[in-house]
Amino acid sequence: MIILSDEVAIAADSLQYAVGKPIRGGKSTMLANAKYYGSLNAALRAAVADCVRAGVADGSITELRQVVAMQARLQQEFTEKLKEVNV
Repeated sequence: MIILSDEVAIAADSLQYAVGKPIRGGKSTMLANAKYYGSLNAALRAAVADCVRAGVADGSITELRQVVAMQARLQQEFTEKLKEVNV
């Protein structure tokens, strides 16, 4: 599992990628409200969208320009974390 932030992580099995909120329990981490994607690129786009949605929901994003700035920052940050993976 790749923990991207406190709000979003990506996991995978042999068929798909899952994006959701990481929930730590004991020695393992599970995903809450997981959504499934066929490619890592799609999962990464969904992870960025989930983080932006959470910002709008909690009131930390109140303007469209903040959405654009956050999307760009998250895309860069998550891409850096995944740069060793063949995307």
